[in-house]
Amino acid sequence: MKKQKIYKTILLICMWVLSLSVIFPLLLVIVNSVKTAAESDIMRLTLPKAFQFTNFKVVMAEGKVLRSFFNSVFITVCGVGLSSILGTMAAFVMARNPSRLNRSVRKYFMLGLIIPMQVISLIEVLKKLHLYNQYVGLILVYVAIFLPMTMLLAYSAVKALPKEMDEAAMVDGCGPLRLFFGIIIHLMKPVITTICVTQFMFIWNDFQFPLYLISDSNKWTLVLGVYGFIGKYSSQWNLVCAHILISSLPIVLIYLFGQKYIVDGMVSGAVKG
Repeated sequence: MKKQKIYKTILLICMWVLSLSVIFPLLLVIVNSVKTAAESDIMRLTLPKAFQFTNFKVVMAEGKVLRSFFNSVFITVCGVGLSSILGTMAAFVMARNPSRLNRSVRKYFMLGLIIPMQVISLIEVLKKLHLYNQYVGLILVYVAIFLPMTMLLAYSAVKALPKEMDEAAMVDGCGPLRLFFGIIIHLMKPVITTICVTQFMFIWNDFQFPLYLISDSNKWTLVLGVYGFIGKYSSQWNLVCAHILISSLPIVLIYLFGQKYIVDGMVSGAVKG
């Protein structure tokens, strides 16, 4: 009992330390985003003398936030949508028809979890395909990254569903597409939500691929917009913090509203896998 109590205490302390390490930078950004330039020179967790909400107005005007926001939304929604739909459809076919060809294709896709993307010269490949500095090129890269993981999670979820349900639906006149989109998708909601939210968070916050694959500043995502804004206003940390806060707000809200489904999907995948 004593050892168990000590273990729980240590675990609780570690959780508090981890939570504070995440919360502290966020609070620092929030507090300094409403300070004057002079007050934000020293990044401290102290309240300003007067809240400068005009910082957000300046950032919206000077930082191309709306353009970058719509770029991020377009790239993220297309990337998540394509990888989720294609991955779950492929997983459904492979789980319901485990032929030798399908098993081989599934193993081939699983190699995508092992081989790092850095092995492939993406810039040269996209230039030869005339997709460099194009939305389509970046979206296809994200689809290629997430397709194996989507198939892995969706495959486990589909395997857990009884085949008798498919047969009953087919007897009632339900075709393959209607069966998938009308029945299977609804039964896989926790796993699909987990897939979508985790992919959304990665793509929205990704810095590396847009930096290398998008050279036109008018096509930059919000994260790259922050990067360019820091280069221009590096001496005004209040504006930089305001830009960071605006950029991170959508993903924080999505995670807060979707965290229940993320946990449910992960637990469901762990049990069914």
